[in-house]
Amino acid sequence: PPRPALSPVDVPVRQDRRGMMTNQFALCSILLHLFRVLHAFPAANTLMGRLEGTQAELLVSVGRIPGTAMPPSWAESGARLAFPLEVEFTDETAEYEMTKERLLKGDALMGTRLLTVEVLNEPQFISTNGIQNIAVEDGAYGCSLQSVESRQFALRFFMDFPEGAKRNDVELPAERIYFLTSCWLSPDDEGVLRARKRKEELTQEIELTEARIDKINSQELESNPIGNVIQRAFNLRHLTVLVERRNKLVRQLEEVEQTYPVDPARVIQGPQGVIYAKEGVIAVKRLKGAMGTREQYLWIGKFTVNQFFEDDIMC
Repeated sequence: PPRPALSPVDVPVRQDRRGMMTNQFALCSILLHLFRVLHAFPAANTLMGRLEGTQAELLVSVGRIPGTAMPPSWAESGARLAFPLEVEFTDETAEYEMTKERLLKGDALMGTRLLTVEVLNEPQFISTNGIQNIAVEDGAYGCSLQSVESRQFALRFFMDFPEGAKRNDVELPAERIYFLTSCWLSPDDEGVLRARKRKEELTQEIELTEARIDKINSQELESNPIGNVIQRAFNLRHLTVLVERRNKLVRQLEEVEQTYPVDPARVIQGPQGVIYAKEGVIAVKRLKGAMGTREQYLWIGKFTVNQFFEDDIMC
């Protein structure tokens, strides 16, 4: 027999139950997220403590990189301005003026503590005029949580280059330069293993999907005009589905690689159990908006963490 229709009284009762379940689920999700963030909060202080005293050599490469919003004429020749830069992340509180840098600060739960990054060498580069020195002044550094599960943090610091530098059409602006990278605080071994397994699975699925795309593209079309049209339409529809699937898999793979230190070639082990992304980007700040209150950071190159030092001994 047909199921009887809901009475006017039944409808709101079921909606209320559904609404209560939805609200309860949302509340549980919020509490779980808050628990994870609060659990990670001590890790931020632990990370800053482990960074203190770390000395590293950075290989800085100024020049045009994909995705930059610098003017097209800037470094359009493809030339590079490269120099080694040695720094130490100290335990000294940054000067008050430096603490105003919003880019370096974490959120309310992570805290806004900024410490001083000290320059250890006088970097040089070679130009047509011979060896050129680059003036660099100490700056500040800070971190913010990126992923609770992988214990990943954004590590950001800056130094002032009061005189800048220039090589051909590549110019390091005479201003504050920002360094942006990531690091991990003793990530869970099981989590890394799961991430590596997931990376392998995604890589295999991407290869399989690309093989199917190549197979369709290499198919010979029907000699019959009508059959040709039908086959083209079918192939186009199938290709659209496969390309969308491949792009989705690629995004998932990039997320895994960015969230976990799964690729040994892209990370470097540092002192005190901290793992660093081997490469980062450098940027300049520009103020946008009618009142000049919106900060925009334009990439002007990249840097590589080359090695670490401890008490003047390479480690």
